[in-house]
Formats: sequence, structure tokens, C-alpha cells
Amino acid sequence: MTDFPISPELLNIYLEEARAHLEGLDHALLALEREGLDPEVVAGIMGPLHTLKGNSGMMGFTGIKDYVHRLEDVFVRVGEGAVTLSRPLFDRLFAGASALRDAVEQACRQRGEVRSLEGERSVLDALLRETAPGLPSALIAPPPTLPAVPSAVPASPSLDSSAPPAEYISTHSSMVRVDFAQLDHLLNLVGELIIHRTKLHELGRELAERMGGRESAELLSAVHQVASVSAQLQETVMDIRMLPIRHVFERFPRLIRDLSRQQGKDIELILEGEGTRIDKAIIDEIGEPLVHMIRNSVDHGIETPAVRVARGKTPTGTILLSAMQESNHVLITIMDDGSGIDAAAVRRKAVDRGLLKADETLPDRELLQLIFSQGFSTAETVSDLSGRGVGLDVVLKSIERLNGLVEVETVPGVGTKFIIQLPLTLAIISALLIEVSDRTYAVPLGSVVESLKFRPADVHSINGRDTLRIRDRIVPLVRLDAFFGLRAAPEEARYAVVLGRGDKRVGLVVNRLRGQQEVVIKALDPAVSGIAFALAGATIMGDGRVVLILDVAAFFEGRRQALAHGRSRPALAGGS
Repeated sequence: MTDFPISPELLNIYLEEARAHLEGLDHALLALEREGLDPEVVAGIMGPLHTLKGNSGMMGFTGIKDYVHRLEDVFVRVGEGAVTLSRPLFDRLFAGASALRDAVEQACRQRGEVRSLEGERSVLDALLRETAPGLPSALIAPPPTLPAVPSAVPASPSLDSSAPPAEYISTHSSMVRVDFAQLDHLLNLVGELIIHRTKLHELGRELAERMGGRESAELLSAVHQVASVSAQLQETVMDIRMLPIRHVFERFPRLIRDLSRQQGKDIELILEGEGTRIDKAIIDEIGEPLVHMIRNSVDHGIETPAVRVARGKTPTGTILLSAMQESNHVLITIMDDGSGIDAAAVRRKAVDRGLLKADETLPDRELLQLIFSQGFSTAETVSDLSGRGVGLDVVLKSIERLNGLVEVETVPGVGTKFIIQLPLTLAIISALLIEVSDRTYAVPLGSVVESLKFRPADVHSINGRDTLRIRDRIVPLVRLDAFFGLRAAPEEARYAVVLGRGDKRVGLVVNRLRGQQEVVIKALDPAVSGIAFALAGATIMGDGRVVLILDVAAFFEGRRQALAHGRSRPALAGGS
């Protein structure tokens, strides 16, 4: 078993996938035995075998991994025509497949390898030696005598038998493999149901007010029952899509081990909040950004043991990877106790790259955000891990694509902390509905700090930008009517919807607030979505109107000064 703790849940996932790969192996052997050599069949089984080998190595099942590796080599020779397909060969391959299945099942039950595959592997080794390049293909000789098996280990099945154990036929599974596209389709149907549920509720209320009497009471009762059942259905579908972030976190102990040895460092990885649940769509996308950030902490953050001791630290560095739910968001923290980020070095590199003018001043917090610029790196030399300026810019793009944000905090000599904020789900969100020039838009509620009413006299111009003083803070304003090129509303009392991103604030000027509502996100064509148009998607209201959802990240994009000034943009169709 691996030196790193593996959860029962991950073990079950490994077992379910291994069973599927072994089914594919059986089908491939049957097809080859029945139809003869078929390059497509051989090529088709190589992928599942490679995945099974990698997964077994990750779980620490080295005996299984090595056997599958030999099996891959055999299939390569089969595909090359270097092996004569014969009944004795298939007997041995089927026997090996049965032994492999037995080893996998026992390893998962005992949480460690108890079934030796040495004998089966020696058969494959002999086969590979006999079919080495340059030697004629020949019928495989009888297998060598197997080594004695310790009494604590169940004896291997006979190599002359290809019959799987009876338990294999009657194996029960508590998991069902479902294509994620089907879940997406189901969620879309639930979204349509929610839309019509809202419409049905409004119609039922209107009819009840007109009709009165017992019939109206029964109608309202039926509407409420439909609403209750549809709400439970929505929660169930969303819960199916939610997975513990453990599925991502458990990949990193091995990565830290390998990278620390490669770098000559001692690093301890601490995982917290692995049970935090998040949408599978986000689970699938967050792995790559986290890999870049972990690599960054190992290479740039944690010092070598000698340097750490000289600085009065323990020789072993620490990286904390944690997750926690906060409202309708998940916060992922990557924190190390390394050397921190040198703001002066970041500034020098930014000036060299033309991101800053030599006489321009920025607060350290904003200066540190420049490390997310494309091609930015403070490393003096290029290594296997870093130095090419590829990494953190990928992180930022990936996180923003998930409607999230990332911030960095550092104390030189003490350490660095990256904070990633992500929505729990990308499918259904709580939104604040706002009205601008008789058009309705939706703002993700998780990014709304507060909303308040103000008068035109409360607005002040600072360096050509409209601002509003909220308590002791100056908040820049964005006039959405001007931004979207809409007809300007009369200068009457308006509302400011204050958005937050880290410690930054920006206020959206709107005509009125329409309330909160859960909305189903519908994707827009890439030509009219994203930061360039400040649109994250659209939703359909109960009355059939299409409402555009604002992309909050766009209003904090520092390079788009036109947005901060509220300059006129071409009007966009949509926004009911």
C-alpha cells in the first residue's frame, strides 16, 4: 500500500474503474481468440491497460502495476505480429487476467496487496524473451515452474485454467457509471422545470384571486406540491453533481514527494477540508491550476534545508492545501512557510517587461497581482519546474473561466498564501436582479457586498472617475446604461450595487433592484461572452424573458480603463 493515506471512497472509485478495464481486457482477448489478429482491438485495449497501470501505481499497488506493464509489452508484440496467436497463449493470458482480477479485488478489500503476481509475471517475461526482435515467432513453451507461495497468501489459480472465479460473476456494485453529459441534460430539464414552476405559481395565484372558493384552494395546494417536489428534484440533481474536493487533493501527496526529492528539499503537505463538496465540472477543471500553484510553492517558496536552518526555521518546509465552504462559494488556500515573494524583484521584472513605468507606484498588494501576467517570472534560470513564465497566468485564466478569483498575500521570509474563490456550482446560482433603462440583468449574489440608494449629489469625480463615498471608503462607479450603450435614465435617485473581489470594491449604478432569485445559467456564444462584454451567460425567467448575467470579473479588470470610466459601449440585444 502507498505510504499516503487513501480514503475508502477513492479506493472504491479505483475498484470500479479497474473492473471496467478488466472487462475490456476480457473482451479484447475473446475477440482476438475468435477473430484472429486485429490491430484495432489491440490498439483499443492499450488505453485501458495504461490507465489501470497508472491508477494502480497511484494507489501503491506496485505488483499489479508491474504486471500490467508487462501485459502492455505483450500486447505491443501481439500488435507487431511477433507473437503467434495460439490456444496455449490464450490460456495463459486468460489465466493471467483472472489472477490480475483476483489481485485487484483482494488489494481493495485488504487495503494492500496480498495476492502475489510474480508467477504470472514470470510467464509474461518468458514470452517477451522468446519474442524479442530478431527472433522467429514460435509457439509459447510451457510456463516455468512457479515459485512457492507463502502460506499467508492464497495460492494462484492454475495457469492452464482461464475460468474466472465464481465471485467475479456475482459481484455487486453500489456505483453506476453515468456519462456526465447525461447529468448536464438532466440538469437542463430541471432548469426548464424551475422556469415553468415559477410561471405556474404566478398563474395559480392570479387565478385563485379571481376565482376564490374551494377550487382555487385546491389549485394553490397542487401548485405548492409541484413546487416542493421540483425543489427536491433540483436539490437531488445538484447533489449528484457535487463531489468532495478530496478527489483532487489526494493527487498531491505523491506530487509533493517527487518534487521535493527532485529539488533536494524536505516538504510536508497538510490537507484540510477534503470533505468540502463542489460541482464536478469545477473538480475536473481545478486540478491543473492547483498543480501550477503547488509547483510554484515548491520551487519559489520552500527553501532547501540548509537555507531554512540558517534562517532559524525547521529544515522541513510545510505546504497547506485547504478548502472550506463560505456561503455559496468554496475557498481553496495554498499556503507555504517559505521565503515569501520579494515585491522589489516583482517590481523590477514588471518594469523590465513594460508592465510598469519606472516612476509609477503601486501598493504592494496590487504589485503582487502582476505575477499572474502572461510570461511573468522572477526566476533567474529555467528549470524543469519554472522559469519560463508559464504557470500563474494559466492559473488566473482557468480560475476566471470558472467565474472565480485568486488573490495572493505574502510576508518576506515568512511565507506566501494564495486564496482561490470558486462558486459551488456552475449550473444554478443565486442572483440579484437589477433594472437598467427598463432592462433586467442578473448579478451573481456571491459577489454582491451590499446595495444602497444614493442621490446624484452624492457622486464625486476623482481623476475623471465617478466615485461614491461609502462610510470611510471611496468606491468607483460604473454606469451600466452608458457601458451597455442604453438610453440614459432620468437623473433621479439611483441604486449602487457594490461588488467585492478580495479587498477591492466597485459600484454598479442601476435604476432599481428587482429582488433575489435562483437562476439556471445558459451558456452564450463565446463571441458575446466573457470579460470583453462583461457577460457570463443568460437565464430564462418564469415569464419567458431572457435575462443576461453579468461577468463580475470584468468590472475588476485593471487593463480595461474604459469600463471604470463608464464609457459608452455598443448596445447589446438581450436584457429584458
